[in-house]
Amino acid sequence: MKRVLVFSLIITGMGIALTAFGWLYYEQKITNPVPVSIPNSLASIPLTTQMTGKQASFDFSQLHGKQFPLISGAVGVYGNHQATLWVAGTLLKAMAAEMVTAMRDKIAEGRSPFTPTGEFSKNGRTIYSLEGMGQKHYYFQSGNLVIWLAIEANLAEPALQQLQEYYP
Repeated sequence: MKRVLVFSLIITGMGIALTAFGWLYYEQKITNPVPVSIPNSLASIPLTTQMTGKQASFDFSQLHGKQFPLISGAVGVYGNHQATLWVAGTLLKAMAAEMVTAMRDKIAEGRSPFTPTGEFSKNGRTIYSLEGMGQKHYYFQSGNLVIWLAIEANLAEPALQQLQEYYP
């Protein structure tokens, strides 16, 4: 009986230690988001402005009015604002999926400047399309990344194809 108690206490202690180290790791990751790669050009439009890491994470928070648990990020502006790309990285794929679902549900409420124009599957992922603010918009998940593209309508197809290849 004593052995079972000792063994139980050891297992419990190890579980507490692993949880504490896991939490510290997670907290460090979301406190210091790192850059994520974005294309140098999009639909033949050169990248003109880029924000990464903490700066991009702050930008996401400002856009949405709340903090997201991001571990990486980048925002790229292409040409003379012909396209803007937001890429946000989460710790787990499931977190990215949850963010995409939350975005879809929030936009569906109808209180955003975006009008859903459909969703389609391409290369095994769901891509959501929208219109608003004078541009076409697409967002989707790629692994632990959430990608949002705002772009002039005439450049949308080649840019979306390029992003599908860039973020497989």
